[in-house]
Amino acid sequence: MRPSDPANSLPGGLIVLPPDKPCILVPDLHARPSFLHALLLTEFPGLSEPLLSVLSKNNATLLFLGDIPHAEGEEAARRWISSYDKALIARDVRALLSPEMDEEMGLSLTSLLKVIELQCGFPNSVFCLKGNHDNMTNAGDHGDFPFYKYADEGKMGAIWLSFRYGPFIMHKLREYELSLAIAAENLNFCASHAEPAQEITRDSIISYRSNSRIVQALIWTSNDEAEEGSVRKSLKSILGSEDRARHSVWFSGHRPVSGHFALRAEGQLVQIHNPALWQVVLVDAESRRADFFTILPDQPKPKKAASLVLDPLAR
Repeated sequence: MRPSDPANSLPGGLIVLPPDKPCILVPDLHARPSFLHALLLTEFPGLSEPLLSVLSKNNATLLFLGDIPHAEGEEAARRWISSYDKALIARDVRALLSPEMDEEMGLSLTSLLKVIELQCGFPNSVFCLKGNHDNMTNAGDHGDFPFYKYADEGKMGAIWLSFRYGPFIMHKLREYELSLAIAAENLNFCASHAEPAQEITRDSIISYRSNSRIVQALIWTSNDEAEEGSVRKSLKSILGSEDRARHSVWFSGHRPVSGHFALRAEGQLVQIHNPALWQVVLVDAESRRADFFTILPDQPKPKKAASLVLDPLAR
């Protein structure tokens, strides 16, 4: 499922998803363990039982598009800014050991540990790609950069981890982050955290450990930043033919959308991250259609919100 990097025999950066199974895509979890818990208890149309049972029987695949830690939204902003202000006033980084930071980082770690548990428990069914937030030590290597959004989250989170857990756990977290693949392919689609910034070849993804530029190109791309034709060319390289590429799409998260999805790159890039929703995408076993569902707390059935034919030429 992950072709080996010929340079070191380690798993490469490309996940080849099992064919002929429905696939559920989860964009940008962002420290929402309640969302993940509800998702695993959800019964999707055609699957007949809760997702957790479906995964245990290897009857579907679950693909996270990265950004597992670091919450978004007003509550998250309040926590980060309050913690930052306390440390600034105290002039002491130990002030980051605050209830707000404990809550924020607790949500991040709970989400991360559940994803890891699922990966370990169902290695043939559950997969996770790397996003730019999957960098809890605030590293600046291997395609990662220190980051901030509401305050100085990357640095603050790393300091909190160093105080609460120490260097050994931080090292293990970094090992895990660097082990994550950066792209996935199925019959008629590919996926990564962000839009391909330029043409990305199959071989370069597989050998990602020695090419930080490729990692950066799949986890950091903003809207209107990619080279023209990057999605189409990347699809051709990964899927192996111009004909397959013309009838396929690339799913990404990273950049927020206001509805359920946004189409870019002549309809071949499907952005699916709406931070205001508990949303997932169910791609059918033939990889022909994507159904967008909103996950509802304490409800066994999801709410279908939209559908999309994957083939851009058949819409």
